[in-house]
Amino acid sequence: MALFEARDVKKLFGGLVAVNEVSLSVNERSIVSVIGPNGAGKTTFFNIVTGIYKPDGGTITLDGQSLVGLRPDQIAARGITRTFQNIRLFGNMTVLENVLVGMHTRLHSNVWQIVLRSVSFKQEERKAVDRARQLLDFVGLRRRADDLARSLAYGEQRRLEIGRALASDPKLILLDEPAAGMNPQETEDATDLIRRLRDDLGITVILIEHDMGLVMEISEHIAVLDYGRKIAEGTPAEIRHNPRVIEAYLGQGAAASLDHAPDNVPHPPEGVEQGPATPPGV
Repeated sequence: MALFEARDVKKLFGGLVAVNEVSLSVNERSIVSVIGPNGAGKTTFFNIVTGIYKPDGGTITLDGQSLVGLRPDQIAARGITRTFQNIRLFGNMTVLENVLVGMHTRLHSNVWQIVLRSVSFKQEERKAVDRARQLLDFVGLRRRADDLARSLAYGEQRRLEIGRALASDPKLILLDEPAAGMNPQETEDATDLIRRLRDDLGITVILIEHDMGLVMEISEHIAVLDYGRKIAEGTPAEIRHNPRVIEAYLGQGAAASLDHAPDNVPHPPEGVEQGPATPPGV
């Protein structure tokens, strides 16, 4: 049975059908990409999965249990966390504190235990700090633990977002354009980190990304959206040669460019959209 499954998911905003009967099945310990032009409905799909939007139709399950109707915090507690297109860190908090915020669904101390600083609260707090430092080690930010999040370089902020998402011990992590705005070295580092999420931590990954080199190199399965509808899915090799994908997303002349690229790391063809991120909620 798939770890995550969405069936015929639909979302309307007035007369606009933003997500139109999209289905996606994701096996445990896999890396799956969702691609498509700006405005295709990719981030809206993520927002539905994480409870920000309520779907107007369809089913969504994790480990066979329905997520439809749950609040975002309840979905996080079930095992799904995410990052965002636009970095959403607490800039005036330290790097360590940002990771600790991500642990709220796994902490059990009540208000009185916190106010009175009970023995159980202090024990839980120490364990949380130790775990946060381990996660900062994993994303390469331990030496920046006491720095303000706003002082980090752009690539470091992206890694901190992933570290915070890991703090709730997810089974599935949704990464919304994790390499957006990065230089080639930062993109290479991000690719390595995404692989280690799966290989070292056993976490399943679904990512939205416009960098076709990253997508084709790292993905085991790719789904393509256009105007809110899934128009294709398959392996990277199948997607790169799919005529509908080339027409809708990769651009004219892409097939020839892709045919001359290595099987696992194609160069982005002329016409690939590498521009601004999809507006929030689209």
